[in-house]
Amino acid sequence: MKVLFATGEAWPFVKTGGLGDVAYSLPKALKEKGIDVRVILPKYEQIPEKYRCGMEHLGHKKIWVSHYDAYVGIEQYKLEDVIYYFVDNMQYFARPKIYGEIDDCERFTFFSKAVVETFDLTGFTPDIIHCNDWHSALVPIYVRERGLTDIKTVYTIHNLRYQGFFPNIEIEETLEIDRAKYYQEDGLKYYDVISFMKGGVVYSDYVTTVSKSYADEIKTPEYGEGIDGLFRKFAFKLTGIVNGVDNTVFKASSEPKRSLKEKLQKKLGLNVDPDVPLVAIITRLDRQKGIDLITQAFDRMMGMGIQFVLLGSGDPYYESFFRCKESEYKGRVCSYIGFNQPLSIEIYSGADMFLMPSLFEPCGLSQMIAMEYGTIPIVRETGGLKDTVTPYNKYTGQGNGFSFIDPTPEVMLKILGYAIETYKNKKQWDMLIKHAKERDSSWNRPADEYIEVYRKVLNMRKP
Repeated sequence: MKVLFATGEAWPFVKTGGLGDVAYSLPKALKEKGIDVRVILPKYEQIPEKYRCGMEHLGHKKIWVSHYDAYVGIEQYKLEDVIYYFVDNMQYFARPKIYGEIDDCERFTFFSKAVVETFDLTGFTPDIIHCNDWHSALVPIYVRERGLTDIKTVYTIHNLRYQGFFPNIEIEETLEIDRAKYYQEDGLKYYDVISFMKGGVVYSDYVTTVSKSYADEIKTPEYGEGIDGLFRKFAFKLTGIVNGVDNTVFKASSEPKRSLKEKLQKKLGLNVDPDVPLVAIITRLDRQKGIDLITQAFDRMMGMGIQFVLLGSGDPYYESFFRCKESEYKGRVCSYIGFNQPLSIEIYSGADMFLMPSLFEPCGLSQMIAMEYGTIPIVRETGGLKDTVTPYNKYTGQGNGFSFIDPTPEVMLKILGYAIETYKNKKQWDMLIKHAKERDSSWNRPADEYIEVYRKVLNMRKP
């Protein structure tokens, strides 16, 4: 089985979010299970020089895009037994930003065409192209347009909110496909614009998303981002597979939590107190992440006698809010605006609780990473958070975290209070930590589930 994994990003080369983590970890897990999997992504200028210098040039050619010949080169790099192909074009990918350029439609149309038109350069013709999010959502269309009937396509939605919306004139001007054939409700049409993601959903052979609950949620108007009807129609080829956590990247320390907590408190300028509940949040500061629940309840949270640590960046309003609260609660609040990978590990290791009150969360990795380190998640029951966190029951002792349903500050505070009450009972808390660490968050099971999807898709060849 030969699989080409098409993605807009992949750690450690370039990463803006969870897709980058998945594009590194899932192919590696599939490779370990005997799948001949390769990854293809754009060669951005943001890729560190140490990787760029080590790339092998496989060749170049011209492909037709936006009514003219465009140069495409293919570079190759092998990392941990997985081969990565990089689509090279300075005009499109030597940019200040990875996404968010004014000509993103043309850039990622070029990328999608390059994915299906460079097998002669790579020497690798896949059985399946596994596409991810809007950046490679046109690949299933170009597979069809090129008559590549022996290649099947699987399309994974990591976050439905970002669909790749562009003016419908781009169908002729950039995509260069038949308007009558593709610009329709069960096609690329989204009101008066086009949605790349709709193309991935409609024209791929199978669709997955990153948790079972999210696969159900996107069939509803509340979470369907305007195309819930499409998911109900194509439910027969839609399934949810929860992401995993790469245990080689996130390794829990054998050092006692008490010692790790003390080191973290000292480093962040917090009062050193082993008994105070230390609540952490590592997140993008965005409304989706439930940050409004925290800002509205913040003073009441601090009134519960906790310490609070934030690592993240995003909306300037939220950044200013948390900076202000650090000044107001000296020794009890630390707001690190930005991102720092080593510091994130220290926070996962030293905190007692991990707060994640997302309004929606396709999968989420942070709650699973937190559990690996014995840091107890407090989450809202949505998407992957619902699938991975089992609510603690003090009567049975079962559960690996705390959760709530209603997205209100009052309900969140009530659950936080329950967590603090449990924290004060050392026997109960130690059992909770044990259950959290016992959860298998590895890529082993998800990789098996993806292989099942691949087999199902390949069997579609048969009558």
